[in-house]
Amino acid sequence: MGHLLVLVSSLVSLVSSEEGEDVLNLVFMADIGHSRDHADQLTRPWPMGKCAYEGAFSLYEGLEDFVQNRGAKPTAALIVGDVAYGGGDPEVCNATRNAFQKYLHGQVPVDRVFPVMGNHDIHYLGCSRGEMLTPWLPCYYGTAHTSVMSNYQMTFWQWRQNWLSAFPGLSKATLPAPKEEQEEWISPMRYNLNLDNRSSVYIIAGLISGVYRTTWNNDTPTVAMDAMGPNGDELECRFLRDSLAEGRRLKKSIFVYVTHDFQHACKDWSLISAIDVWITGHKHLYWQSEASGSTQAQELRHFPLRILIGNGGFDEGQMDVVSFGHLREIPYDAGGQQRVKVQFKIYDTCISDDFMCPMIGKGGPYCWDKCRSIPGGVDRGGGSRKATPGRHDSGFTLDAPRGSPSEWASELFGQTWLVRLVKEDRWLALGVCPYDGDFDNCLIPSSQADAIGLQLFGRGSTLPAKGEPIHAALALQDDFRGFVTHDAVNVTQRGAGFWAKDFWGRGKMNSADADLFTFVQEAGRWTMKGMAVRSGDLKDYLAFDEAGSLEVEFHAPKMIYV
Repeated sequence: MGHLLVLVSSLVSLVSSEEGEDVLNLVFMADIGHSRDHADQLTRPWPMGKCAYEGAFSLYEGLEDFVQNRGAKPTAALIVGDVAYGGGDPEVCNATRNAFQKYLHGQVPVDRVFPVMGNHDIHYLGCSRGEMLTPWLPCYYGTAHTSVMSNYQMTFWQWRQNWLSAFPGLSKATLPAPKEEQEEWISPMRYNLNLDNRSSVYIIAGLISGVYRTTWNNDTPTVAMDAMGPNGDELECRFLRDSLAEGRRLKKSIFVYVTHDFQHACKDWSLISAIDVWITGHKHLYWQSEASGSTQAQELRHFPLRILIGNGGFDEGQMDVVSFGHLREIPYDAGGQQRVKVQFKIYDTCISDDFMCPMIGKGGPYCWDKCRSIPGGVDRGGGSRKATPGRHDSGFTLDAPRGSPSEWASELFGQTWLVRLVKEDRWLALGVCPYDGDFDNCLIPSSQADAIGLQLFGRGSTLPAKGEPIHAALALQDDFRGFVTHDAVNVTQRGAGFWAKDFWGRGKMNSADADLFTFVQEAGRWTMKGMAVRSGDLKDYLAFDEAGSLEVEFHAPKMIYV
């Protein structure tokens, strides 16, 4: 890919105030490298030097432009794992703390910078596949190593103290009250953030670190184990349960879950679906589940909205931009109901200026050893760096009630249903596809015994008034957690599941891919428009048909889906 022409437009009012004063204003990023001041720290062995390319420097300098030239006023910063790839080394932790104070010009106090633990925060080599050479040993905290294997350097408690000393806000983070005896949550492994008592947003920092070796030191407390380690899934579920309960006790209504990696750790969907937004890193690129610039009403949500923002500076040649995120919580009045818009906006600090992306060199693929110089930004020796709106995706907005349950209600949303097709006297189910018996993920009419539970969810920010048609998609309540979509010949089927990822680690579930159907109630009877029963080579199936309609009934299942 050659050089691209970039139109640099005016960024006037880039972060201007909207309906009301911000209640919450913070920046977030993940997988950040070193600042230009500390470019020589822990850059060997290969590939650790990839955290000290120009792209890594640009993150800090783009943030400096954001506050110095663009007028942004964040009051907190959230680093979603892999904090300068330092393994909890005190020099790297302190250098990162100092860099945030320098480049943000003190706008974010030192006790308002919060790291989430990633694999390179346990040991700077990441507790990765090099540990396969010594399968009988744990991965150790710190930086000591032989070749690609970690060596013992410090106790868990010394490692933890390094983090608390460099980032003192961790000592004041909210630790939810545990319901299990003998279980007390400890930061920086797992903690909560109530950043403003006026805010409706509650941040839950979990522990899915992305390590290959999930056992660390022999003195690591059980409560500090990774979610993907032995019994870690149940541990993460208990932490989520306690965190949600604590947030609700504090009258919070919007839950943001942050973990370094995205994995199917906690298996309790009732807890996962209570999360409004899930932010991760680990994979060194950017992806979001929602359409760029879209707004989603909380009342219509079913799946957590997702952001993968691992393109913070460690250069593996997977994307042509380095990015950070900006969260703003903006209150407004909606006809007497107090609501907030929680914006998740994305800004780029480096657009690759290499001849092509990725380039292939002796250090492997890369994209960020050169960044385009954009006039009017901050130049600390590598060219002018500016915070520019996301080149690929610009983020999205969650629209939600402010600190109290929604006044809007629909009898169809928020619960699981079995759907009966009235005239056909059959039930909506998953089964063998009409033209290929090798697949069983298509929607078919079948017996009640085969019926699959589903929940309705919507798209956009408009809440239908009582009696108005409801435009909704269908979320299938099985372990796959997919929604209904259709193929090239309009056969309805289960689309990509919530947990599905592509080769690069991006999610496969994009909300815009869900089929929307229209539900109309007349004289107590429901009609679903947009779907019809068709006959296939093997059996009947349900087709996506804009002109089609089915009379349906909604029945509560006898079992509970979790």
